[in-house]
Amino acid sequence: MAGALSHAGYVTPGALRGNETNPKGFFEPRWVVQLHKELLKRSGMLALDPDPEGLAIVAERALRDGLRDEVRSWLEARFEESPQLVLKDPRLIWFLDLWTGAARDLGVEPGSVVMLRHPAEVTASRSAYYDARDVAAVAGWINVATLTEQVTRSARTVVHYPDLLADWRVQFERIGADLGARFEPAIDQRPHPVDELIDPALRRMSPDWEQVAAPRWLRDLAERTYQALLRESNGEQVDPAEFDALRTEYLEDWHAAIGMTQVERRRTIRKAERRATRAATAAASAAVGEPERRGVRDRASSAARKLLGR
Repeated sequence: MAGALSHAGYVTPGALRGNETNPKGFFEPRWVVQLHKELLKRSGMLALDPDPEGLAIVAERALRDGLRDEVRSWLEARFEESPQLVLKDPRLIWFLDLWTGAARDLGVEPGSVVMLRHPAEVTASRSAYYDARDVAAVAGWINVATLTEQVTRSARTVVHYPDLLADWRVQFERIGADLGARFEPAIDQRPHPVDELIDPALRRMSPDWEQVAAPRWLRDLAERTYQALLRESNGEQVDPAEFDALRTEYLEDWHAAIGMTQVERRRTIRKAERRATRAATAAASAAVGEPERRGVRDRASSAARKLLGR
């Protein structure tokens, strides 16, 4: 989608080059990607993080003073080069308020194009290319999908990825109608630069729950979330209360899972504490006395608890 927009009058500033996994290019601004990676690393969050408190965690641990000014300055310089920008990054949802606020400071009202792919397809892709575990990947998809739905309600178009590959012009007509997007050349021009980019072979994974090692209840919730978003991508007006109910169900499941694993979590923390204590004590035993060794053990135990705190 970002590549198609970049061939229809929009600019992806400083885009990353393609590689063997994505030879046509990622169409992601390098500066934006590097900023988001730094902020997510600082917060300990993942791009598709399953934690429903993710936005609060990012705000508390990663957002620094002056960041909005920095983003606004970067945007302002890019707008001097082009009045129409497309910013794509898989991590963008965690910082959408930051970018929306900076854009509005500059008198620009942004809109969101939400790309929809089946959660089994996304999970297979992440397992193949990012070594993600299926349960966490499915949970992360549900969390990010329902969160994205919530924070983009004011101005968005949901586009089903296979529909984009099948007929990109139909999807661009919807984007133009929903978000007021303007395209150059006009989408009715034939041939069009986007025609050279769109290729059905860009879809390398197929949706198949049988190949996903996740519990049935989690797959069921992911499927129902996907189906609701799919209906919206087909032009149906989906009641926001339906999306809210899906989000609430995920929150309940998340807290239930945390509760069920508390005992094992405590065991894991205690094991880590004991290993860290033994290693630190062994390293210090030849050089320090008993009071110092106790201090080493206490610090090692505290470090282990912090390490496993989330």
